[in-house]
Amino acid sequence: MTDIPSPRSGAGRVPDWWDALYDAPDGEDARAVEPETADPEPEVEAVAPGWLTPQPDYYPRPHTPVFLTRAPDRIAISGKTRAGLYNASAAGAGWALGLYDPLAAALADCGHDSTAGALVLGTTTCLLIAHTWDRRTRHWWPGIAWAARIPLATALLALALWAPAAP
Repeated sequence: MTDIPSPRSGAGRVPDWWDALYDAPDGEDARAVEPETADPEPEVEAVAPGWLTPQPDYYPRPHTPVFLTRAPDRIAISGKTRAGLYNASAAGAGWALGLYDPLAAALADCGHDSTAGALVLGTTTCLLIAHTWDRRTRHWWPGIAWAARIPLATALLALALWAPAAP
């Protein structure tokens, strides 16, 4: 059976700082004791500012352009008008992307059999999109939230433009 050397035996297995921690008197924080063999840190001479050191105003500091920060002061659009433009542009984008045609065709197909069935289909589609998709994307960055509004605005547009009396 081999003997395991104690930390004080100096067998080289334990670092020097261990002895300082091991010998710390009771009541003192053993971590505050520094080893006696520590070299003092060399002092660094302060370099006087010269032509090689960058000046504080050397790097540009980006800021928001003035026309963006002053625009809300100059444009007086009510909140309802802004919301209407937001939703109308999303519906127009859905129309341009071709999302309107499948929804309008589904409403027209269901409307041939029953007007109430087409209304239920359109209302259910709008509520389903609003609950599962739009409700979770409203807090996103405004540009992405607008893109996420396109399906709901297009479904509402298809429901609003569906005419059951049209041949």
